[in-house]
Amino acid sequence: MNASSVSLIPSRERGWRMGLANMLAKENVAWWRTRRWWVQCLIALFFLNFFMALNLSIGGLSNAVNSFLFIAGVVAPVAAIIMGQDTIQGERLSGTAAWVLSKPIQRPAFILAKLIAHGVGLLATWVVLPGVVAILECTVLFKVHLPVPGFAGALGLAYLNLLFYLTLALMLATLFQGRGPVLGIPLFVVWGFMITPLGVLLADVMPWRLLNDLGRNGAIPGLGGHLLQGVPLLTVSPIIATVLWCVLFTGVAIWRTSREEF
Repeated sequence: MNASSVSLIPSRERGWRMGLANMLAKENVAWWRTRRWWVQCLIALFFLNFFMALNLSIGGLSNAVNSFLFIAGVVAPVAAIIMGQDTIQGERLSGTAAWVLSKPIQRPAFILAKLIAHGVGLLATWVVLPGVVAILECTVLFKVHLPVPGFAGALGLAYLNLLFYLTLALMLATLFQGRGPVLGIPLFVVWGFMITPLGVLLADVMPWRLLNDLGRNGAIPGLGGHLLQGVPLLTVSPIIATVLWCVLFTGVAIWRTSREEF
């Protein structure tokens, strides 16, 4: 089925929500009635669970969990970035965006529908499914104990990390016409913590510390590791900062879309 082929119904919403339900239905079709969802599931299972199983077999639980969190922090965001930029720029280049926005739909609803649909899709394919499979891997296949409450908390941080890059890519797609900066800037941000001075300097205002250790020899421990160990978090600044970044990116995307002629 074509992702754009969805039966539209008369919109009875008013204000900024006008057209939100119809647009959300269209975006959900693109996720759940095409091959996108199972392709994302396969990619997520390969990167997160296959390598976790490999580390469980040769390096033990600690190395396996560290591998899972590292990949969730630096590989999973690539999927969010690609989807975030393509959902705006792909429709702009194909003319779909101009057609959709000629209908009774408000610009905020246009952005929010994409954010909600992609946010739910990424939650299901890159967080919930790999998380459940990881627990089964540990308990059933390798007979090791994975602290479920702490792991669930770490998965929450992984999802917040994904939302950061999804909203960043959405915002950049509304600001730039070309794909270069829309892909290049977020990818630089994903791996920016590997530049040690930069990672240390921005540890509390970027999402890097949510899942990864920063600094030389992991001098600044990641929050996900603390949750897995059952240790109280030393700081919540990266969590608060990431939430604020997501709100800011979404607000800028809505503001820019409201002023652009498609």
